[in-house]
Amino acid sequence: MAGFFGRLGVLGPLLAVVAAVLVAVGVMRLAQPSAPAETPAPGPVSVIEACQLPGSNVKAGATIDYKWHLLVRLDSPMESVLLFASGSNRFLCDATRGPDGTYASVITSTGGGFEPEPPAALTYDDGTIMSPGQTYPSQLVVGQVPAGTAWVDVVTADGEHHDATIGNGWYMAWAAVVDPSDRVVEIDAHDSTSKIIASLADPNGLGSSPEPAST
Repeated sequence: MAGFFGRLGVLGPLLAVVAAVLVAVGVMRLAQPSAPAETPAPGPVSVIEACQLPGSNVKAGATIDYKWHLLVRLDSPMESVLLFASGSNRFLCDATRGPDGTYASVITSTGGGFEPEPPAALTYDDGTIMSPGQTYPSQLVVGQVPAGTAWVDVVTADGEHHDATIGNGWYMAWAAVVDPSDRVVEIDAHDSTSKIIASLADPNGLGSSPEPAST
């Protein structure tokens, strides 16, 4: 028994040192700051980057290589809409800007088979209706303009006039509507003297037919 307790007397200080080391390691681990939670990468600040233009597509077993060029761009404080073309293909990108200046939400659509109208034509190609009750923006109006157009006036059924942005033979405008029954009823293309050189009008609302309206 004496030998056993004697050995405990020798091991006691050693065990105390080991315990102290373990306690110190535990304190060090508790003192170390925890790794910060990963935050998602911010969205792109470039609207072109946000649109993610496709480089190619496969249709009917054949690969189509796109060479996009910008037709017209419409900017507002909250979002930007860009229309691109590559041959007979179109690419429409609607990018919403967040409070930090980056683009957080992007809606895109691709269409093919359109043919540019003659230089004298005014067209109404798209009239995207947003959700009921949404007033900013309400309706996106897109189409082609005839040669010599200096500005385009878009008129809704409530009598409001909306200016359009023009670029590369195309125009684009936001047209706020009061309610779902409010429609774009007239689009006028003016020359530099404010003379109307082309006009589209329908009291029931342009775009009621599946085909693009044109002069």
